[in-house]
Amino acid sequence: MPEKRTIAVNGNELKEALGAAGVGALIPKIIDPQLLEYQRRYSPLVRSIPSGRWDSDVYYFNRRTRNPRGGHVQDGGARPLTASTYEQYAFQMTHLQTVGGVTGYAQAVTRQVIGDLRAREIEGSIQGLYWDMETSVLWGNAAATVNGAYPQFDGLDSLVGNFSGAEQNAQDKGGASLSLAHLDELADMVETNAAMSVFDSQWMFVMSNTAQSRMSQLLQAQQRFEGPIEVAAGLIVPSYRGIPIVKSSFLSTRTYTMGTVTQASASTGGTLAAGTYNYRISAVMERQGEIAASAAVTTAALTGATNTVTLSFAVPGGLEGAQPLLYKVYRSTSPGTETLLGVVDAVVGFAADGKTPIMATSIVDNGATLIPKAGATAPAQPTPVYVGGNVNRFPPATGNESIYLVSRDRENLYRPYVRELEPLDVFPTTDSPDTLPYAIVADTTLALRAPKYLGVINRVNTQL
Repeated sequence: MPEKRTIAVNGNELKEALGAAGVGALIPKIIDPQLLEYQRRYSPLVRSIPSGRWDSDVYYFNRRTRNPRGGHVQDGGARPLTASTYEQYAFQMTHLQTVGGVTGYAQAVTRQVIGDLRAREIEGSIQGLYWDMETSVLWGNAAATVNGAYPQFDGLDSLVGNFSGAEQNAQDKGGASLSLAHLDELADMVETNAAMSVFDSQWMFVMSNTAQSRMSQLLQAQQRFEGPIEVAAGLIVPSYRGIPIVKSSFLSTRTYTMGTVTQASASTGGTLAAGTYNYRISAVMERQGEIAASAAVTTAALTGATNTVTLSFAVPGGLEGAQPLLYKVYRSTSPGTETLLGVVDAVVGFAADGKTPIMATSIVDNGATLIPKAGATAPAQPTPVYVGGNVNRFPPATGNESIYLVSRDRENLYRPYVRELEPLDVFPTTDSPDTLPYAIVADTTLALRAPKYLGVINRVNTQL
């Protein structure tokens, strides 16, 4: 109870109470030193995929594609001399970086609440850079960004996409509800290609948490229960038919959708043939993944053979303020049948400071390639042809996801690195003497030995 005091006014007693509002300035502000990490992700791939040190800017490896021939012979006979055939492959290292800092004043005045503020910022930067790396492992596209501001390495989305033929490694489920049969088909497809068992801990299903929830429903209904498997130190996950199930936060569209796309056409300047075209665009967001595609936009009937189409849009926002890394453009000449035409960089250049990225707000289809632009600003070296296109890949919708079957064997899939989230010495400058800066860098790539060691099912509906 607040303390009461009595005073006399003209012979009468008047009781006054000094309440909390009156002493607000005197109440100390006590802050819980426990910091809530509000931004969180499932990011197991960097830990689950075999990795190791590599002291070169290019990761080279050889593979034998054919063994010497042999077979039956007559008694005492001989067969022709044959030899193995070999191929060499290379993966270019790419670079990731985080730069941050705190002022000396902020470091001093927050010590009682958070301890070492700069150290906590560095911890957060390392975690965030792991998320950036994980996003690239799934969604990176080297060809679309090779000459851009932020060159990427190829992720699983770019490395797998053969929907037919002798070594098919991708299937489109057209929005069908996820079933156990889908996972069986995925496993059988990869096992057929690899000619080795995939039903052990050296492989893993990679899916979203919503896909795993759908799987749990299916397993429980059929009274099929699978034991847990440890895929990395302390990372214990459930399994299906002996294959670990690893969750990732970067495979769900959530409720995010690309906004409205408008189009304008020109009759000169390109090589787009006469006709009517339908376009849809989706975006790959940082620390999130591909969001649902926009509604279709249809051009007026184009005439002649020198047309271009410009697709304009507002820069989409993603989870917790995420910005786009890539755009995927889907096109067709018949409504509702759009397939992946190409992938483009979401960043077209830098501002005058040489650091701030300029985000694309339009994409030009000139009949030969896709060019991202922001007003008059365009990449100095756009890709000369469409890159990343696939006539069997369709626009994603909310609830549709991809599920991967990935090898965890170093002989099949490997992530070499030169520097693995290494801190750099950064010092205050005369322009900012009270700054305590820091930088974290990494150099890595994803080396898939052959497409047969990877499989995917696209556009499965995981809604419960």
